[in-house]
Amino acid sequence: MKKSNILVVDDDKFARVFCREILEEEQVFEIHEASGVDEAIDRINKGSFDLVISDMVMPEKTGFDLIEWVSNEMPNLKVIVITGHGTVESAVKAMKMGALDYIRKPLNPPEFKIVVHRAIEQIRLAKENEELRNSLKLHTIGSKITRTIEIEELYELVFDLLLQETGATRGFLYLVDQEQGESNVIISEGFDIELNNKIDSAVFSAYSDVISSAKGPVVPDQIRPVNVKFRSSVDPMLSIMFVPMRNKTDLVGMVVFFDTERDGAFGERDTQVATFLSDHAGAAIENALLYSQAKILTITDDLTNVFNYRYLNNILDRELLRAQRLNTHMSILFLDLDSFKQVNDRHGHLVGSKILIEVAGILKQAIRKVDAVARYGGDEYILVLTDTTSKGAGTVAERIRETVEKYEFMKEEGYNIRLTVSIGIASYPEHASCKIELLHLADEAMYRGKHGRKNIVYTAVSDKTSKRSPISPISGTKEGQG
Repeated sequence: MKKSNILVVDDDKFARVFCREILEEEQVFEIHEASGVDEAIDRINKGSFDLVISDMVMPEKTGFDLIEWVSNEMPNLKVIVITGHGTVESAVKAMKMGALDYIRKPLNPPEFKIVVHRAIEQIRLAKENEELRNSLKLHTIGSKITRTIEIEELYELVFDLLLQETGATRGFLYLVDQEQGESNVIISEGFDIELNNKIDSAVFSAYSDVISSAKGPVVPDQIRPVNVKFRSSVDPMLSIMFVPMRNKTDLVGMVVFFDTERDGAFGERDTQVATFLSDHAGAAIENALLYSQAKILTITDDLTNVFNYRYLNNILDRELLRAQRLNTHMSILFLDLDSFKQVNDRHGHLVGSKILIEVAGILKQAIRKVDAVARYGGDEYILVLTDTTSKGAGTVAERIRETVEKYEFMKEEGYNIRLTVSIGIASYPEHASCKIELLHLADEAMYRGKHGRKNIVYTAVSDKTSKRSPISPISGTKEGQG
């Protein structure tokens, strides 16, 4: 068997030797070394390499410089980058520039071997399918996939490309929640998904053995009974093809294409195309998921895991524009824990922080998926309720107030702490038409309750004749309802 030529680029000799020793254990790789980017370019120009493995951080020229040169001068040559644990952003940037994959330091030998073997396999498949790639322009398509880092955009792109290149007319993509053991269809084509809201479960039930063991695209030999509902008929699937969507280690989703009119609608050429595209999608999905996770960290509160104040502004801008465009309503709840300082003084800030986390959990349970919870600061929270009038917001607020009043905080730790909340409400367009005024009115309503009887919900009332809107109580303690 001909060995694959791999060039390892790193200014650290020990790192180069370590890579060499790991890969030479496989006895299928011929390892070459370069101590910097210029030397690597010189060796690439003089030799023939199947793969380059490059460190990102080197003196003078970096791994980015090498990737840029390879992309421009040797587009068929693939690069794997080695990056530190704290520099995921560098890996993301490298992938966008055209790197095939990445691995983090310190190197884990088994994982390193897997990444390299997978890269060599992708390169081998690409070479074997050179004619196919040229006829379908799959190289360009693959590059487009690997450069896409928004996860939702990536799923849509892969699904659309698979549809286009396989000639499928009907299908769907579902994602798998590994922790919950659930799936969710996010994209469909060629049939009404609302009439088939459990089609992913039906397909999985019929083909569980095929799906569970699928390492790549597969067309089952035997068709099993799964029906599809249409407006005027119920038809059986006569042909079906599965295309797994994977990151480095896990199954994250599945594309299912089917045909209700033809037997044998999917052949070897379709699985070859799907294999090529799904191989490129695998690395891109890992990259996009990392980017998505990094983005989530920038918009969530470190303690409570709800949205932070910075992202709250984006939510309010978006929902106000939506309400204005659709001529509908939206409401804000401004919530503050009553006498929370006493909890910190008596039990300490660690207990207080855990209570804030429990409060966030209560608030997330109290709203719909289309709504949002943000920590405004300290023990203050803001809830943004889509398509909700002040009356509807009052119902939600009162439910939250009652839940908090009855809740025993830190019960499992043996504290059984009781708290109450004061909540202020302001709504668009009833009370204000801009974000700042809505926040002001909701804040003012909340403070009316907090500095009054507490444990109460107040709502702002529009008054065009006054500079400040008067406040009306909705409900609360018996003393606050008088």
